[in-house]
Amino acid sequence: MNNQMPAATKQFLADIAGFPSLHTMSPEEIRQVVIANAISDNFDLAAIEDMELDGPHGALPIRIYRPRTEQQPLPVIVFFHGGGFVFNRMAHYDPMSSKLAAETGHAVVSVDYRLAPEHKFPVPVDEAIFATQWVYDNAAALGFDPSRVSVAGESVGGTLAAIVAQQAVQRGRFKIAHQILLSPVTDWAGDYESKRTYAAGYFLETALLEYCVGHYLNSDAERTNSLASPMYGQVKGAAPALIVTAEYDPLRDEGEQYGRKLADCGVQVVMKRYAGMIHTFYAMTDVFEEGHDVYALINEELWK
Repeated sequence: MNNQMPAATKQFLADIAGFPSLHTMSPEEIRQVVIANAISDNFDLAAIEDMELDGPHGALPIRIYRPRTEQQPLPVIVFFHGGGFVFNRMAHYDPMSSKLAAETGHAVVSVDYRLAPEHKFPVPVDEAIFATQWVYDNAAALGFDPSRVSVAGESVGGTLAAIVAQQAVQRGRFKIAHQILLSPVTDWAGDYESKRTYAAGYFLETALLEYCVGHYLNSDAERTNSLASPMYGQVKGAAPALIVTAEYDPLRDEGEQYGRKLADCGVQVVMKRYAGMIHTFYAMTDVFEEGHDVYALINEELWK
């Protein structure tokens, strides 16, 4: 382990060292572990509302977090959670969604998309695009500003946010103001140094990524489908992007490579790599003080 690693990171990794690797469990076993370790902390908001949309694959739950602010209409973030498309649900991200709303003064609409292996690709993508379109179309009725609809996501939620941002341009039926990609999966096919260097022992394991993609995609050929891996999509004209990566994250390099692709195609990009951090550190601000800075950075970018 790196001697330069921050004490909080070193202690966190030591604390979880004896825990069985998730990729050795069944999807249902992982989901039970996630439920048992869920954090229920919430921030002071004006309201939290649950709704159910008539989505492309049936009922699609969403949760709306409204901040305490005099701003009307509200800018809004459509948020997609992580979990490899196999585990985690909207409710597990209550603390993160609440903090995002409280820190940015934006409403947050969290989308409870369906999970694999029961619902494989492209079901979550269909639902992410549908939910964003619905928020855009119904913005006025919801008290939202349709000119300030942004997308955000972490890990595979970042995958969905990036794809939705691409589809906004290609479909031309809704517009995205910003895309916030936190430790995103951008390329299921690529070979990256960070996936080898930080393959195991740094919280997120490369073996778990392969486990998840095996459950999510229908075939290896889909790894380069632009609706699965945004790295292979058309990005010209996409919304300005903020990409956050962590030093000790297997996904670090592909997130940064996607940022370079966006920049090369004329998209405004801000990238920040957090030294000494691991995957999803921004969702564990009780452990990683640096996580608070991510929300300040998001806030800064959204109000530019």
